[in-house]
Amino acid sequence: SLHDALPIYNHQKNRETMMRRLAISALLVALSIAAHAQAVPFVAIRTSAKELSLGGAHASGDEMFSGSGSAFQAGVDRVWWQTGIAGYKLTGIQAKVNLTDGFALGLEMTSNSMAEMTLYSDSGQPLGTFQPGEMMLGMDACIKPVKNIALGVALKMIRSSLTDSNQARAFAVDLLGSWQISSALTAGLAINNLGQDVDYGYGGYKLPTTCKAGVHGLFPMAGKHAVEAAADLGAMPAYSTLLASVGTGYVYDKTFALRCGGHISSKNDIMPTYYCVGALFLSENFDLSGSYITAARTFAISLRLKL
Repeated sequence: SLHDALPIYNHQKNRETMMRRLAISALLVALSIAAHAQAVPFVAIRTSAKELSLGGAHASGDEMFSGSGSAFQAGVDRVWWQTGIAGYKLTGIQAKVNLTDGFALGLEMTSNSMAEMTLYSDSGQPLGTFQPGEMMLGMDACIKPVKNIALGVALKMIRSSLTDSNQARAFAVDLLGSWQISSALTAGLAINNLGQDVDYGYGGYKLPTTCKAGVHGLFPMAGKHAVEAAADLGAMPAYSTLLASVGTGYVYDKTFALRCGGHISSKNDIMPTYYCVGALFLSENFDLSGSYITAARTFAISLRLKL
């Protein structure tokens, strides 16, 4: 409720301060993220259609730091997230350079644009018209101390602008580790969005920090056919939320794949439970993937270039 979303405040504050706090709390409610004082939930959404098509399973290896040995990779993602509810429009851009066989650097950017909205208080008084916008900028590094182990770190700056006067910045880090057990099987650990609270000036809102362990397998069948499977198990500790992702797919000649998967959350107001289907077209120089997610009509498309 709106009352539950309001931070505890000093009742001696003047009316203007109280109304500004009411505006930000109402806006958080409208964005469906305020029930547990959660901010910038967009950073917990995987923008890669390739990963989303497996239910978001990614702990066994970040896409930009696994797979292709190309000297340079670049990618762009577009996600229309919960078009019937939140209406997020996410755009992700990534670039990676392999400097040596065991060391790579990367840059990433994710922006979240939302529709303009007019908010009203419980008494029906207009609080204003707002068009929130958010952005994450990051720098990544990956090193392979031995051939079958990869370690990665990403430093991220997050900016959230709900109104002209309600803006916040935060810094976070991602930590990744993967182990290629065999040519068919990879396991990994991932901690995402570990960092400081997001403060709009009225107290902190928790980042959606996630901790996950996962496995991915690609199992050759007869001829050019193969079957893949992936699974993650994790949690959002700050919100006492358990998460699980599972997906499977059919791969033909490593050039085409059909996938399906699901993501299960113990608290749908923190992260929704959804199911998904997707298709991948893979080549030596580019990958094209698309996904449909049953989280209030969510669509995603991704393109990767490899040089």
